[in-house]
Amino acid sequence: MKVARDYRETAIGALKQLKEIQLANGATGVRQGILMTGSGVNLFMKIQFYENMAALENGWEASRKSPIINQTLASGKFEFTGRSILRDLVLIGTPSLDQKYVVLTNGKAESPVEDEVKELGNIFLENGGISGRLLKFVMGDQADGQTYSFGMGYPSLSSVQSAYDAIPAEFAAKFYKLVSVQRRQIIRLF
Repeated sequence: MKVARDYRETAIGALKQLKEIQLANGATGVRQGILMTGSGVNLFMKIQFYENMAALENGWEASRKSPIINQTLASGKFEFTGRSILRDLVLIGTPSLDQKYVVLTNGKAESPVEDEVKELGNIFLENGGISGRLLKFVMGDQADGQTYSFGMGYPSLSSVQSAYDAIPAEFAAKFYKLVSVQRRQIIRLF
């Protein structure tokens, strides 16, 4: 989501209200933050979790009808720039509110990589990570049958560094033969 600089605090407040609406209407979890790295620096990002498409529809309908989202969109200072639907494949660790950052990595793989991502996620858990998910794009611009997203939550940027420093070189070499990383971004949660 693109947000005008002078509207950021108002948008954060609106998104926090919207989070509560979505949680009350089918979402099992909502994460929101600001992209800190990559070509989308300062874009807002919202990740919502639903059990099924019917619950997703309920959440979207409640959001669409909410006065706060209509007011925010009417401001002209808030714009949705994209939306995708992804399917959960692997959950690593236990989601926690202690997460301040999420490292979100998108990549392409010709064959399933669940086992390798579990191994990688366990390395991250042992070295500062809190929880993570492997997801596959099923709707949206990247839904080509080969694009995955792996997000791992951390309590600090130093824990991100510790986790990545702990990846054995031989594992990294094997992993990068299976997955072509398209982008890796840090999201600061709010």
